[in-house]
Parts: sequence; structure tokens; C-alpha cells
Amino acid sequence: MVSQTRQAHRRVRTPNWGNAIDRGNDMNRSRQGGARESAPLRVAFLIDRWQPERGGAESALCAFAAHLERRGHEVLAIGERGPNPEHPAPGDFHPVHATGLTRGARERSLAERMLQRADALGADCTIGVRHLPSVDLYWPHGGSHAETLRLAGKTPRGRHRVFLELEHQVVTEGASKVICVSESVREEFLRLYPSSKDRLVLISNGVDLERHHTRHRRRAREALLAAAGWDDGAPLFTFVGRNAELKGLDTLLEALEPLRERRWRLIVAGPKDLSEWRAYARRLGFGDDRIALFEDLRGEDLSAGSDMLVLPSRRDPCPLVVLEALAAGTPVLVSDHVGARDAIRTLEAGEVVAPLEERPAWTAALRRRLARIHARPTDHEAVRACVRERSVEKYWKRLEHLVVETAECRRRLHHQP
Repeated sequence: MVSQTRQAHRRVRTPNWGNAIDRGNDMNRSRQGGARESAPLRVAFLIDRWQPERGGAESALCAFAAHLERRGHEVLAIGERGPNPEHPAPGDFHPVHATGLTRGARERSLAERMLQRADALGADCTIGVRHLPSVDLYWPHGGSHAETLRLAGKTPRGRHRVFLELEHQVVTEGASKVICVSESVREEFLRLYPSSKDRLVLISNGVDLERHHTRHRRRAREALLAAAGWDDGAPLFTFVGRNAELKGLDTLLEALEPLRERRWRLIVAGPKDLSEWRAYARRLGFGDDRIALFEDLRGEDLSAGSDMLVLPSRRDPCPLVVLEALAAGTPVLVSDHVGARDAIRTLEAGEVVAPLEERPAWTAALRRRLARIHARPTDHEAVRACVRERSVEKYWKRLEHLVVETAECRRRLHHQP
């Protein structure tokens, strides 16, 4: 039997709701995405871990929640694991506990109990990022799970089959709107779930333009060189990513091998298997004098301290590191699987390399960029101009506007006779 809570959620998710939101967005486009004034709302964020230090979706949700609190709204965080004492998070955390013998059963139980708690707390709008059958605003930062499995060549079994079932349900009928962080995410949802067309809304990721700025370049470069123990002026590349294989570190290292005689250095930050990647680099003939690997470095230093960020990702819906590099005036070299590639609007700002798996294409692109670095100084302000209109403040205001419209439509529908 479908629970009363699930029925309540489905009753308010009708085509009229989505059309009403669209009409509201049309009337307010002249406001340049700003959120209009409204009464304070009670906004519930549904996620298994309310822990911003994990990065990714957790960090993004907490940052938006903090913005809503500054705007006077009440934030409720509902999940299985709450903030760690050393890493405070916004809002009031409400724990729920899942049951079930399998991971898939526990995921379904967790989703149901988070939705029930949101209803019990009187949330005006619910926001979720993964593994939910229904939610007011679905915000999948990693794009489609179905696409992730396809690119990995995995057959959906066990919990992944449950994840796909939940994704299909929320995207095609369970969500009022599906927030796409890049055009590539919107395109993949449209391809996989054509009936979701009217639910998809593109709100491209924003970037902190103050934290990542051209004025930090000298200090950031000094910090990176000091961390690596280098002191010369060779062109400096950076690669950033925890899942280094998915981000294409092997592609980058192999593409650099034919350029061993050229002057360059590479700083790699983030891989979870540092020793394995260090050994891989050494098998290609690269020692610590050419490539330095770190588990973690300051984001401001990585964005502003190098001559170019290189990211040959196999899948990357909208990596913030690309936007951050551009904001700090650093050109980027990315694959055509990187969602933020639309921000690269000039040759000064970088290039998109395709196809991904052709190492000679990446070697040629790296050779071109090295020649460009040696030929003339980079116009860092011209690079920054590519993202100057994508401030995180504008991003949050557009999201807040959608939250307000969704809550108002929900109220009107609840008060219909």
C-alpha cells in the first residue's frame, strides 16, 4: 500500500504546478534571476549525510542552505548522518534511520522516512540530490546515475538497480523540477527520459569570484612551488580530482610522455590512491622533479597558481575546479565530457579536446598550449571574463527564486477546493 505521505507528495506534483512555475519564471526573467521578496519559508534538504566537508553535493547543499538562512528562511536538514562537531553545518538537523536487509531496501526506507519527516515538520519546499522517489526540487549534481553506469560499462545490479528505479521515478513523475547544473546534464536527462522535458530547468553552477581571483596569482604560485619543492620558472600544469581515473589522470600522464624533453611541471591534487599514481608516473619515466602528487592543497592556490588546469575527464557533469580556475585567470584544457566546457569562450581561456581516448590529440593540445605560454604572457583578466557573470551569488538567487515559486505553487494547490 502506498503510504499517505507518498500520496500527499504525489497530489501536489501535477502538470499545473510545473506550468505555474514556468509562468512565474517568464514574468520574472527581467529581474535577471534575482529572488523576489517573500515571506520566510521552511526549506527541507534531504540527503543521507549532512556533512559539507565531504565536498560535492553535500558541500553545495550546505552552501545554498547557508544562503537561505542569511535571507531569513528556516533550514531543515533531514538525513541519516549529521554534521561532525569540527565541521558545523547550517540549519537544524533531524536524523532518520533506515531499515532493511539489503542496501537497496535501506535506500528505499531512508527515502521514505526523509519524506515523512519533511511532511511532519511542515516543510514548504523539499530539495534532494539522489535516491529519492519524489521531492519538490531534484538537484542531481552528478548528473544521471544511468549515464554514469553506462560510461563505466556496468550492468545495474543490487543497489544500483534500485538507484535507477528511483531516478526514473523522480525524474519522470516525482519531482516538480529537475535542476540541471550544466547543459550537458540537461541533455543527458532529456535523452534518457524524454518525458521529463518540461521538468528540466538549467541553472548553471556559479563560482566564488572573490575567493578565486587574479589578484591571488603570485602568492598562489609561490605556495604551489613551495609545496612541491620547486624553484624554477617552468610552465606549471595542475590536475585536480579525487577519482583520478574518472578524471583522466592516466590520459594526461601518457600524453605528457612524448613531451618529456620540454620544460614543464605538473602538480596533481586529490587522488585517493597517491602511491599507485606515483608509481604509474615513475613507470612512464617521471620523477618528483617533474610531477608532484598531493592528497590535498588549498583550492585558492590550485585555481590561481598554475599556467593551466588540465582535466581529461571521462565524466564530469560540471566540475567547479574548471570555473574556479577561469575565475582566477587560469586557462583550462578539458575533454568534451566536462559539463563546464561551455565557459571556455575564447582560445585565451583554453580548449576542449576530443575525442577523449586519443592520446596524440592530447599531446598535440599540450604542445600547442606550451608554445602559447612561451610566446606571450596570458591575459588573465580576459580568461576571468569568461565567468564574470557566473557569480555564486547570482546562482544562489536563481535557486532561491525557484524555491519560492515552488513553495507558492504548492500552497495554491493545497488550497484549491
